[in-house]
Amino acid sequence: MNIHKSSRLTPIQRKEICSRYYNDHAKVSHLADEYHVTRPTIYKIIKRGREKDFSLHKSTNARYRCLEWGICRLAKVEKELEDKLKKEARRYNKNYPGQMIHMDTKRLPLLEGEPPTKAREYLFVAIDGFSRELFTAIIPDKASVSVHKFLDQVTQETTYTVKTVYTDNGR
Repeated sequence: MNIHKSSRLTPIQRKEICSRYYNDHAKVSHLADEYHVTRPTIYKIIKRGREKDFSLHKSTNARYRCLEWGICRLAKVEKELEDKLKKEARRYNKNYPGQMIHMDTKRLPLLEGEPPTKAREYLFVAIDGFSRELFTAIIPDKASVSVHKFLDQVTQETTYTVKTVYTDNGR
């Protein structure tokens, strides 16, 4: 008799389980623990034991064999791949530090209790495209002189040469 490699129980053990269940009134959970299988497996063995069938059966899990499941699984895999590609497309990757630094500014909100006429400050942010090294500064205005000072500060703090600075449609 051939027993496939994934089989946990031999036909002799299956007979023992049925005998102990019917004759000794052993509990299903105790049998499952003793034979290191799940309770549904014990119930399946007991059901087949009523018909005196202790042979091994191939899995009949129809879920994996139906067309609907296959199409749903394929759609899920395709969506995961599409999401991964979209994520990679949004993130630019550079080959060495300083190849490109992305820079942006954000006007900071007023703190609670400050008068609305008070001048706003700006957050300047620069990120290296390779190392993701971050540089920030809070500057009182967005004038070109302020931007120039911030860029000078960034280039002095880096240990590498900055080749390109990328920014959005700001002045």
